[in-house]
Amino acid sequence: MPERGECCVALVRAVAALPCTITRRMNGESLRDRYERHRARARRLAGQPGDIAQRVMVHHQIYRDSAKNHVFPLVALHGALWGYGFFETTGKLGEIISYRYFYDEAQRRERHAMLDRFAEGFKAVNREVFVDTYANFYFTREAGEERGAEEIVQPELLAALNHAHRATRDGRSLDREAREALFSLALRFEQERTVAPGIARELERFDCPILRTLCLKPVVRFAYFPAWRAFYFDDFSNKDERIRRAMRSYRIAEERGLDEVESSIERYGVLPEAFFADPARYREGLYRSLASASPAL
Repeated sequence: MPERGECCVALVRAVAALPCTITRRMNGESLRDRYERHRARARRLAGQPGDIAQRVMVHHQIYRDSAKNHVFPLVALHGALWGYGFFETTGKLGEIISYRYFYDEAQRRERHAMLDRFAEGFKAVNREVFVDTYANFYFTREAGEERGAEEIVQPELLAALNHAHRATRDGRSLDREAREALFSLALRFEQERTVAPGIARELERFDCPILRTLCLKPVVRFAYFPAWRAFYFDDFSNKDERIRRAMRSYRIAEERGLDEVESSIERYGVLPEAFFADPARYREGLYRSLASASPAL
């Protein structure tokens, strides 16, 4: 019959062999619970699909909280602000439709309604990208080094985020190679998980060849691009092209200087002037307002 000490050792080994998502807990929360807590908070902060400005402000906070090491949310917020100005019925595509169908009010209203539905779908995709980005960043900052985190966050992305968090804690800036690696992993994660299926879903709803073509061949120019630079898409539904253009957007950001990329947010005219005067203070007011409507925040 085994000795009592041997039984204790066997019990410890058996517990250690259990899935770490079950055994790793803090205050009664498993790692999965903690990740879902961050996702729930992200959804509340995200607001409705149309609350682009709200998400942009929190994306900006993620960038600042990373000590400017995690550049993906900074470039992503430029994408959101560009999309807001392009796909809205009052934006560039809306103007094109108004011009194209100036002679037929019924057709003009119908095409604007189609564009509005696509814009809402685009904003819903943007909302999900925000939720992923927020949850991955703050969960890994809290628990990224714990055993089992790789079962929740994609392992390569987890390693890159952990590297960024260590640099931030140590007061260091990542070198450009490390920033680019993190950007690429975050981008590819979102394109595979959220953006590609979301864009495909929205495009399936189009039954207007002209409008579909306009949406698939946008001219993209972020506020920090040089005056002569714009991206002329061949097919916006092509994931590989979107990734290639996004990586080029990142490299332009590095070439222009990240401080310039950050300050150029104001040029879209979407965020209130008070935000730029003191972003942290403005966000605190936003969070208080959201918390009064959602105490769990």
